[in-house]
Amino acid sequence: RDVYETLRKDVGDDLEEKMRKQYSDRNNVETNAQADIAIIDLFRTFPGRTDDPNATDIFVVPYAAATHCISKPDGIWKGACGHISGQQIREGVFNTLNHYKGNENRHLFLNVINQGNSNPVMRDTPLSLTIGPRYKSTNILVPYLNNLPSFQPSVVMNRGKDWWTRPRTYSIAYFFGISNSRMRNSPRLWRQLWLNEVQNNWPETLGGLPYAIRVMARGNKPPSRFFTHMYKDSIFCPTLPGDTPPQKRFFDVILMGCIPVVLAFDTHDNYTSWHQPGGRSIYDSFPWIKGSNRTHPQNEIDYHSFVVEVRGVENFLPTIEALMQNYTEIRRRQLNLMKYASYFSYGMGADSHAYPDAFTKILESLRYHLDVGP
Repeated sequence: RDVYETLRKDVGDDLEEKMRKQYSDRNNVETNAQADIAIIDLFRTFPGRTDDPNATDIFVVPYAAATHCISKPDGIWKGACGHISGQQIREGVFNTLNHYKGNENRHLFLNVINQGNSNPVMRDTPLSLTIGPRYKSTNILVPYLNNLPSFQPSVVMNRGKDWWTRPRTYSIAYFFGISNSRMRNSPRLWRQLWLNEVQNNWPETLGGLPYAIRVMARGNKPPSRFFTHMYKDSIFCPTLPGDTPPQKRFFDVILMGCIPVVLAFDTHDNYTSWHQPGGRSIYDSFPWIKGSNRTHPQNEIDYHSFVVEVRGVENFLPTIEALMQNYTEIRRRQLNLMKYASYFSYGMGADSHAYPDAFTKILESLRYHLDVGP
């Protein structure tokens, strides 16, 4: 695999240097976007990298598209990354790719942002990494980045069975925001419906344990260590619909050992969505999910082995109450979390290329792409 080093500086080295400093100054804010820089670093340090184009399987284009959108060079963010001109991307990126013509399907672009927020020029790339949902068969879905030290693969993998199945203080923990008046049609409305159900019909405890549920006002969030503590000390963590499928929260609670609970809806094509009625299928929304046919079957992740699906907010309570009486089933799901959790983490620094992680899955998907094609 070859990594281009020919990009024009304003979309290459200078952009990376500026944004690395900005991310550092903001202390983990906007980590969703900085995943592209982390992935670029992983490709640059990959032991299988080659500088010989004739020996290259995949050409990696180190343009940090999501990071560029966050950079807001004119101080204003426009929808669909409209503040970054398509001409700048075409001239600064595409026109510098010496081996692109004739090898389009072997050029990997890093559009690690929700497609609806990405620049239209990047949506048409023949092969790309992106956050779900998938819009083209050659989109390889990847998890959101959480670069906290406690989420590194070495930490996640060194937790034994006793850690994953240990007793917890809370049955459920969920801290969330609700739609504002400008988001009346947002899937976030399911959070309000669920909250109404909790307030009107739930008992004080579930399975003998209290639950921790809190609606957070904008600008009044507890520190991240509070969330980490509460989710690690809970058995189930709802990840109800947000603005897009999937949410960063979904991957975070897995890495904290909490079983995700989702609302399940029918799609227009008779599949299941965890986002909204008629929404995008889980097979087009979650990375490496079993049944997506975008990586070899032996490398797929069986989400159904740990995720709890609930159909209808009114069924949330009886579903969790039944599970709280079934320790064997809870333990089974927790051990499956242990089995798959590191694949939702990106090994960085000393953890780079040292453990099975999200980058391992990216390489597996690229191998599958080369073997079977789009």
